[in-house]
Amino acid sequence: MNAEMQFIPQGRIELMPAMGVTIAPDPEHLAYNRILGFGPMSDEIHPLMMIRSAILDHARATGHRLFAVTSAEPGNGKTHVAANLAAVLSRVQPTVLVELDLRRPSLGHRLGLPTDGPGVDDYLAGECPWGATEIRFEGIDLAVHRVREPRANAETLLAANALPLALGHGVEGGAICIIDTPPAILSDDLLLIARQVDGMIVVAEEGRSSKRSLQDIVRSVSPTPIVGTVLNRSISRPRRRSGYDYYQTQADSAGA
Repeated sequence: MNAEMQFIPQGRIELMPAMGVTIAPDPEHLAYNRILGFGPMSDEIHPLMMIRSAILDHARATGHRLFAVTSAEPGNGKTHVAANLAAVLSRVQPTVLVELDLRRPSLGHRLGLPTDGPGVDDYLAGECPWGATEIRFEGIDLAVHRVREPRANAETLLAANALPLALGHGVEGGAICIIDTPPAILSDDLLLIARQVDGMIVVAEEGRSSKRSLQDIVRSVSPTPIVGTVLNRSISRPRRRSGYDYYQTQADSAGA
């Protein structure tokens, strides 16, 4: 039997791409972490559906399918928005969710994913094939690629040739790929990611994110367009007021 050869970024050759795992979602864990996008329609999910519609309209109009979610500062809710947006997209469209916040990963914990398998960081380091990092939920058209452990050499991994290869895998088969990125102010990691994607979604937190910080993001990621902004009213913190403000699909919305 002939084995298909696959090139691995650091020069290795493997005989068949390793496959990831499929798990049953834990509804209680997801609800505790405010991952609402898989659940029934509610007032909390409705704004996410509006964001989904805007993304799908933009994708149909432009052919763009790689969207990175970022924020000005840590704690603005970017990971929360990325996870919930991927969840609602997966209800109507094949979706891939990729974590690229290599210094402060949290996606696996929030989604209740296994911790023992290889992650995106291992792939970028040339230690495993892309397929081995995939985790799927049973009955849901969503593939998740989370970071296994924090990496101090994040900029080295993100600058490697493996990143565009990984994101190319993310949009195979017509999927929409949502990428959870580092906050803009912590390092230049975001700039290495921005040049590989079709558009950026910026999450701002009510009462915390300044207009100047959002304008700085627009300038720093240029020429990659800002395709929309999300005002997070702290839906990820149950003790505070919940909700999202309106999502806009236009290149300069974050500077408005």
